Amino acid sequence: MKRYVTIIALLLSIEVQAEILDSTQFVAFYRYILQTQDDIGQDVSDSIRLALLVGTRATECTTVLDYERDASPCQEMTNVFLTHIPFVLTNIEKSKVISRETLYPYRYETHETVADVDWKLINDTLMINGFRCLRATGKLYGKQWTVWYTKDICSSAGPWKLRGLPGLVVKAIDAEDVHCFELYETRKERKFISYIEQPDYKELSRKKFVKLKNKALDNPRYAKEPTYYVEKQPDDVVEIDYDGVLYYVANHIIIPQKAHVYQPLELE
Repeated sequence: MKRYVTIIALLLSIEVQAEILDSTQFVAFYRYILQTQDDIGQDVSDSIRLALLVGTRATECTTVLDYERDASPCQEMTNVFLTHIPFVLTNIEKSKVISRETLYPYRYETHETVADVDWKLINDTLMINGFRCLRATGKLYGKQWTVWYTKDICSSAGPWKLRGLPGLVVKAIDAEDVHCFELYETRKERKFISYIEQPDYKELSRKKFVKLKNKALDNPRYAKEPTYYVEKQPDDVVEIDYDGVLYYVANHIIIPQKAHVYQPLELE
């Protein structure tokens, strides 16, 4: 039987064991803007905010809603479900990246080596949000990127998995103008960067997960039927309504009843 529940109760999770990797030098805040289409083919733009916790030994990229522990229903929370941005933890000392995201009906954790991007540094300058930036281009996981970085902030970090430049990434946009990350604020905030064990996540290699995810979501049916690829729907389905949008919840996973066309960040 369907029943209505609050969104806050659904987002509660149990933290099992935390390994502190580092503490922050600063926190950088980005807007991630995704250009796509809705379930009837109309152009739409989805936008969420990301928080990048930057230390000397580790970085963590998560949503601002998660960073601020804000589970209040809002349009941005809706967009989080539609953009498929993973939580990304980079252990710089061990050159390892851990990503977490949900592909209904399971949650997944992937482990990989930090990608060695062959960045081409270009002597172009541009002022972006008060930062004097330099341009670089490079290919990451099958997509070509143009990145603007600033040497004014001494860090090789960047949003998502974009990193490895002689300065903090300020803006990054892919060759198709679909994905865009742009820095809008930095704060001197002291936070711990931790790896928290989550036993309910299935561990999979990055390549296998990308193949699984792209096969499931890069299908014309996905926008109208986000769970079309699941053979058996769970018996206990919860229906929630916030901001006038209906969602299903099954196995404690929130799924929009209609989605936007999937735009992968990783092709390979």
